Amino acid sequence: MKRIALIVFCLLAAAVTAVATVSADPPRASLKSPLCVTAMDPVSRAISITAVMRPVSGTMKMQLKFDLLRRTGSGHPFTRVHGGDLNTWLSPTDPTLGQHPSDKWNLIKQVVDLKAPATYRFRVSFRWLGTKARVLGTATRNSPSCFEPELRPDLQVRTIDVRAVTGRTNVDAYIALIRNAGASATGPFDVQFSDGDVLRTRAVADLAAHSSTRVTFIGPLCTAGTATVTADPTDTVDDLNRANNALSVVCSASSSGKSHGRIVLSR
Repeated sequence: MKRIALIVFCLLAAAVTAVATVSADPPRASLKSPLCVTAMDPVSRAISITAVMRPVSGTMKMQLKFDLLRRTGSGHPFTRVHGGDLNTWLSPTDPTLGQHPSDKWNLIKQVVDLKAPATYRFRVSFRWLGTKARVLGTATRNSPSCFEPELRPDLQVRTIDVRAVTGRTNVDAYIALIRNAGASATGPFDVQFSDGDVLRTRAVADLAAHSSTRVTFIGPLCTAGTATVTADPTDTVDDLNRANNALSVVCSASSSGKSHGRIVLSR
């Protein structure tokens, strides 16, 4: 009985060893080294992944396809990003790679110049081809998500408040509310006032993220023409949206701050 028990134990041990050997076999398709680079400059934003592929029995050719998916809001679905060799089946430069059981194909994929704010991830498709391009098997793997925040400042001229100037009958005060709605400080920039031939500039040393400042100009009476205030007229700041950098108030004979009190123009 002891001998029979010993034989059974040895057989069980051999079975456990065999299972362990199978489970230790490296995966045929995997992803590694995910990279997510956030930056203020869109060109410097990047997502990267390394796809690792090993042959299955009978493989004559291995192929990979990278799909980059983007979601612009939590309630929005992921959609494909198009460009370059995305959504295209790729093969090793060595056409014989994959025909030997010990072969391994590592392929790094990086995409830069990402729009923000958005969440990105790779969907990588693997397929193994045998003789006559017969598909032996397929697999799909998803990379971790990469959130790209929008980090640039966003200067805006929010309002222009026109007021009379005490003791001066031939001018008005134009008070502009300048806001940085972005996620980073601006650094120094100018604010410009223009009304016909009148052009004046004020310097702002810095404007922190999500903060505002008021800049006052003394200009002609608001009785005719158009007065415009522009934040950063020389494009010094890496601004997210320059379309909201200027605001104009149309003046008329009945709109003088002296005759009718304040005039407030807001975006």
